[in-house]
Amino acid sequence: MAKFSSIKHEGLRTNRLQREPLEKAFAKAWKDKNKQSAGFDLLDYLLAEDPNHPKGEVSQRDATVAATVIQWLGSHVGQCFLRDVRGNGDEKA
Repeated sequence: MAKFSSIKHEGLRTNRLQREPLEKAFAKAWKDKNKQSAGFDLLDYLLAEDPNHPKGEVSQRDATVAATVIQWLGSHVGQCFLRDVRGNGDEKA
């Protein structure tokens, strides 16, 4: 069984959630997506060497970094980043 009951999917700047509704929405959606399934969180499937067979190797640091990035996507700067990516979506790599 995985060790995920103690993993918290919260970013470093949760104080911003009170005044930034889009950051709050992104943070909540990420937290909700990380509900355990068969003893593992979504992040464990994403970071597992074999995503079909996660082994519970995600650390609290991994979860904090991921949640911070997701919350950042809801910030003004993160939204600009997403708009830039969408604007370049039809360019060839």
